[in-house]
Amino acid sequence: MQNESTTVRACMRTALQILEKWNCNQQQIQTLLKLPEKYSNLDIEKVNFSQDQVERISYILNIHASLNTLFSNPENIYGFMNMVNYNEPFNGTRPIDVICNGKTNDFKMINTHINQLIIC
Repeated sequence: MQNESTTVRACMRTALQILEKWNCNQQQIQTLLKLPEKYSNLDIEKVNFSQDQVERISYILNIHASLNTLFSNPENIYGFMNMVNYNEPFNGTRPIDVICNGKTNDFKMINTHINQLIIC
């Protein structure tokens, strides 16, 4: 159990770095990771993360890994989530706006979409 907690905390730190590179603001980060309003003062070492938070962290890491596979250019790797996209399933919205709706299934949809681009 201790190793799981250590892993989740390390993954949370990485997810926060990724969200920062995606140019997410504090409200987006709070929504995406279901963090308290003043999360910047949060001691990650003392937090017990919910299963939903762990799942969201996992999706962020997987989306980032998929973007690294799909693109070689850092501007695309880190900019994709904030680019307006007119293709399905985005229809003129930004991927970050889709996952900021707060539904965990939206993370899955974005991850699946990016993985399908890799396969093509």
